[in-house]
Amino acid sequence: MDGFLIREATPQDVFGISVVEKSCFSVPTSKELFDAALAHPDWHYFVIEYEKKIVGYCGIYLILDEGQIGNIGILPEFRSRGFGLALMDHIISFCEKSDIKTITLEVRESNMVARNLYTKLGFVIVGSRRNYYVKPVENAILMDKKLD
Repeated sequence: MDGFLIREATPQDVFGISVVEKSCFSVPTSKELFDAALAHPDWHYFVIEYEKKIVGYCGIYLILDEGQIGNIGILPEFRSRGFGLALMDHIISFCEKSDIKTITLEVRESNMVARNLYTKLGFVIVGSRRNYYVKPVENAILMDKKLD
């Protein structure tokens, strides 16, 4: 996995982020919403590049001492290679430096690969949201991680 870089996203990255988004989610976020989020001071997006190509991204919304992860996505052909772990480690470190006390996220109930990754990183299940996702309809598992 040598040759990867994680950096804060810029408006020029929206196309690459959108490509990842469309490959990962049945109801992808629009380019316009990414543009607005990147312009908002409380949203922080990070991209992971491999050989100068955006292969993943993660967005986190900071409010007071909490961070809410929006979406995290890795192109299918780059999954199970450590990119998601590297990106999540980066987000956790960013939150620690930003005096965030708790990171929260939602994940599809059936997405055991992501759930196992989050558990490995110290996230715990704190609840669920019935029928939260569409296409297909599915419950969301709520997880959080307390930071020291």
